[in-house]
Amino acid sequence: MTDEQHAVLDAVLDLVTSRGVAATTLRRVADHCGVDGKTLRRRYGDQYGLLMSAAKELELDRDRRLAAIGDGPRSDSVTDRRDYLEATVRTLLLDPADRRRLLLRTEIVANARLVNGMTAETEWMGTSTRTVVTAALTRAAVPEVELETERLVALISGLAFELAYPHGAGAGTADRVVRHHIAALVR
Repeated sequence: MTDEQHAVLDAVLDLVTSRGVAATTLRRVADHCGVDGKTLRRRYGDQYGLLMSAAKELELDRDRRLAAIGDGPRSDSVTDRRDYLEATVRTLLLDPADRRRLLLRTEIVANARLVNGMTAETEWMGTSTRTVVTAALTRAAVPEVELETERLVALISGLAFELAYPHGAGAGTADRVVRHHIAALVR
């Protein structure tokens, strides 16, 4: 990524976090990062093109972090298989320590239901997540991969929403839920 692309992504993350998707306009992003609005329009088309570009960059970052995890558990031990699945789930949650990234992805998925034109991209995001989960479960030798993929994807979606918009769960709850679910999957 160029410095300008980093500045644009950072501006999108800041604006979605502070003002929401609807207020993350090309003009506001241009003002926030100091890039000419015409340049943004030429590169991204419109507000949703800009948001999808940011989402795709998050997906690329996620893919780089998944590659660092490796192609599977180091051994067939229960501990290694659990550790591998936990690392995969944490990566799919886009590093909850960076709440901006989590908010952007959560907001894009939520807004896709409200805004025409974003459905294909969010379906792509969901398919990508399912593909990663299916591969991880297969590598960890979890039985009933198809069913467990749907369960784990639902868990990840729920945890992402809870982490983005906390509503009652205590600190560390997401970690405990992930560990508990994975312990039930890998025995």
